[in-house]
Amino acid sequence: MEGFLDALYEYAQERKVTAYLESWEYRRIMEGLEEDWTAFRATLTAGQDRRLKALLTRERDVEELEESAVFRCGLSMGIGLGRL
Repeated sequence: MEGFLDALYEYAQERKVTAYLESWEYRRIMEGLEEDWTAFRATLTAGQDRRLKALLTRERDVEELEESAVFRCGLSMGIGLGRL
């Protein structure tokens, strides 16, 4: 079952999520974000930049686990509702 859930999650991430993110709200939030990060990082020392990268990597790992948990929960609820 674990492999099946992993495969569904990968499929959703690769093929379906981007369609849901093609909204004006998402584009508005993302607009200029990369430039802002570049400008911010230019103010950091090399050590601060390494520490920031390490923290962002850990944060990304946590976010991926949370997204997977939400996906699995939603799928479980969908299956449960389908049985009604």
